[in-house]
Amino acid sequence: MSELDKTIRQVKASSAFRRKKEIQTPARFFLGHPPSLLDPIGDDAAVIQNGDDYLLMSCDGVIPELVASEPKWAGYCSVLVSVSDIYAMGGRPVAIVNLLSAPTDERAALIAEGMAEGCRKFGVPMVGGHYLPGEAEGAATAILGRATHLLRGSQGRPGQLLIAAVDLNGSPYKHYLQWDCTSNKTAEELHNRLELLPKIAELGLASAARDISNAGVLGTLAMLAENAKCGADIDLGRIPRPPGADFQRWLLMFPGYGFVLSTDPEHADDVRSMFESEGVTAAVVGELTPHAKVMVYQGAESAELMDWTHESLVVARHEQADCGSRAVQSGS
Repeated sequence: MSELDKTIRQVKASSAFRRKKEIQTPARFFLGHPPSLLDPIGDDAAVIQNGDDYLLMSCDGVIPELVASEPKWAGYCSVLVSVSDIYAMGGRPVAIVNLLSAPTDERAALIAEGMAEGCRKFGVPMVGGHYLPGEAEGAATAILGRATHLLRGSQGRPGQLLIAAVDLNGSPYKHYLQWDCTSNKTAEELHNRLELLPKIAELGLASAARDISNAGVLGTLAMLAENAKCGADIDLGRIPRPPGADFQRWLLMFPGYGFVLSTDPEHADDVRSMFESEGVTAAVVGELTPHAKVMVYQGAESAELMDWTHESLVVARHEQADCGSRAVQSGS
């Protein structure tokens, strides 16, 4: 078995990657979508037409083990991940609510303190929520955003280039598979970096985007391709990484600030330049294809990450012949 094959097996065997696939069990109970919803479920946020613009809605929960062991950090991350979902769609957050549980007042205070710090850093007001006292630690948020122009996963198309943009100016958070590049930034610095996404959407420089989730950069690239009903060719050697980082571990890392986008070739340099103007490393890492496979390349080696003809990741479908086929229902 080649080193690339081992890398792909490690990525697909990771708990975060497997959790993405497990969404299909509950998603099958929500197979319809109302006419007000622009796309079926499956993107970073739901899109609802609202006159001349769009409302965006999303929710995220933090893994309970992390909330129990790092309550303040988990509260902070619960805001970070929801805010990232809205920006990944080309929108801007309007307001956020929370669901918080804790066995004691002290633990509840730590979670809430982290949430409040996240709201301050990312410029979104916490306008309500629900608290369950005397229960195991839990942290989740739901967020409302607004957009005039969208980055929709369904709009990616074959021949578009895939760009990965990651803020490498950070460090691992303790021993976790989490890259902290936000707590060391001011609110203004974070705002300027996040504002790049709606600006890119408004300038028409990209079609689709996703924030890099805890499934890592490869898993997120695969999710973008799946939402676009495309395959992808990904060059492992082009993926941005911190100097000296263990690359196997980096591929499984949640990067804090990280996005993948699909763009027409003539816009790729402009997109990269916009990210780099704010200190974010951006590189073309691959291309969307009309085929049903997500392939990863490293030098002369190649390995299959996903084959949509017989497997799914976050989109609930049973078969997909090529990029032109349309899934009737999906789940995220």
